[in-house]
Amino acid sequence: MVADPIVVVGGATWWPRSYRGFAGILRELSGSEVHVARITPLDWALGAIRGYGQLVFEVASAVDRALIGSESKKVVLIGHSAGGLACRVYLGGDPPYGGRRYSGHRRVSELITLGTPHTTEKKGPAPITRVNDLFPGALHRESGLRYLSVAGSTVDGSSDSKARRRYERLVEDGRAAGDGVAPVSAALLPGSETEVLDGVYHNRRLGRWYGSDQETVERWWPTQTRVKPGLVVNSGE
Repeated sequence: MVADPIVVVGGATWWPRSYRGFAGILRELSGSEVHVARITPLDWALGAIRGYGQLVFEVASAVDRALIGSESKKVVLIGHSAGGLACRVYLGGDPPYGGRRYSGHRRVSELITLGTPHTTEKKGPAPITRVNDLFPGALHRESGLRYLSVAGSTVDGSSDSKARRRYERLVEDGRAAGDGVAPVSAALLPGSETEVLDGVYHNRRLGRWYGSDQETVERWWPTQTRVKPGLVVNSGE
């Protein structure tokens, strides 16, 4: 059985090179080739002005590169933070986004999101609301695509005022558990499989994050289903 290549889509404040260590861990655990989408913080900043269509196009391009020369027909998509929203748009559906209609669900075997703010109880942030309006929940689960939402439950907004303010961008009451940026309730995509992890933060600036080390990654990565050592990590894209 050929292991599907992996494509990592990063968050709004991370550069692709920031995921090199994470990509190496994924290669060791899965035996798959690992690619990181060429999306930078500058792209996210421009997206806030011009729209996020170009970011989704970069996800599509990363998937194309991962499948060139591969015996697999599909990839595993891993979206960290806001990168998970871009992945959901790429999976697509009938409505176009940014002038393009994506049908990435045909080329993806599973979507794993790490601390992605999938839902909001408020009118904003606008990108989250729009993604949920166009592509609600685990939209392609019935077609066999696996969804896994991973959330950290480490920082309690009841005792951490900074975390509470961050959480209240997404939920009405920030006195909740989360990873320091996204509360657990917002990071669990409706209809997906879920994993809630203690001791895991949103990013490395806060502490041990979802991809810090092999021990942490093993808590959510199903290693028993992907063992094919010896392939190459391509995380410098």
